[in-house]
Amino acid sequence: MKKVLRGRGKLVAEFFLIVIGVLAALAADTAFEERRDDELKEEYLARLEADVQSDVEAVKHRITFFNAVQAYCGDMLTWLDSDAPVDHATLMAAFYSAEMWPFLPNESTFEDLKSTGNIRLLDDIELRTSLSLYYNRADRSRAGWNPSQDYRRVVRGVIPIDVQARIRQKCPTTDSAGEKPTGFPDCELPGVDYEELTRLFARLKDDVELREVLTYRHSELGVVTYLLAQQNQFGEQVLEVIAAQ
Repeated sequence: MKKVLRGRGKLVAEFFLIVIGVLAALAADTAFEERRDDELKEEYLARLEADVQSDVEAVKHRITFFNAVQAYCGDMLTWLDSDAPVDHATLMAAFYSAEMWPFLPNESTFEDLKSTGNIRLLDDIELRTSLSLYYNRADRSRAGWNPSQDYRRVVRGVIPIDVQARIRQKCPTTDSAGEKPTGFPDCELPGVDYEELTRLFARLKDDVELREVLTYRHSELGVVTYLLAQQNQFGEQVLEVIAAQ
């Protein structure tokens, strides 16, 4: 009997050892998964911060850019109401007032979080809510960030191709990567025939529809900068929430 009891006791002890081993292994696996999730979360937070910070900087550049474009639209409206010929300032105003600089928010990390299911790692409700609102607002505002191109098509159809090429080469408004502004330089354009340009631009002064399109563009650019400023504010708020994690 004693042997039987000892055998049973040994089995029970072995059983408990196995159970303890399994539980220890599960605990180790759980701890490993938690550490991996924490590391992955930190990686995602860093990527989100970089994405939104990049958006904020890009939006600030575009606000400055479109404010300048709007001012050139005002210069062109003033010229249309005058009897002045086309000079260097008029040419640059005509070209710059038609400039475009599209903005697309960087959604790669947020889309990655959603598509992989790793959005679960962002367990802070305020963070998830602020990110969703930020990108939803971006989707709703996307069309409003880019003014219509009706005026651009007309005025760029009047300026000769060789003159446009010379302006792009000597007076670029953005760098080659398109992400940083270079301003609107008052550059030299030797060899431009302003008498010919005056003749070509004459039809613009008689185009009532163009005047309306340009007036609308001037007004629209105010809306563009307002919407961009809103997105910039939303981005700053998201950065604050991320920083608090």
